[in-house]
Amino acid sequence: MLRSCTRQGFAIALAALIAAPLAAFAQAASCKADLAKFCPQAKPGGGQIAACLKTNAAQLSPSCKARVGQMQELLKEVHQACEEDIHFLCDGIQPGGGRIAACLKQSESEVSPGCKARIAAAKVAK
Repeated sequence: MLRSCTRQGFAIALAALIAAPLAAFAQAASCKADLAKFCPQAKPGGGQIAACLKTNAAQLSPSCKARVGQMQELLKEVHQACEEDIHFLCDGIQPGGGRIAACLKQSESEVSPGCKARIAAAKVAK
């Protein structure tokens, strides 16, 4: 159940929800060289880029570390705005593989305005 999932699992689920914009966000000039050096095989979607950046956090350039910090802050804001929606609409859905994102997308008409707004803002912030 979602209630028992870890913060990391929840963050990965939310990252999948806004994956394409966040992948572009991380691939901005500030992280481009780091991604080429440390994550050449990571593909956008499914949290691969975020996981690779986390694994190599100690070696990232200062500008990329700052960019990753911004990305983490966006995910935190989305988490806070969408937590109740996920518990209510997607209870029992196993995090990972984009399943939470798919659940929210499928239930889009029922997602709270606050959650929708925070996701939209995170997509624009890339």
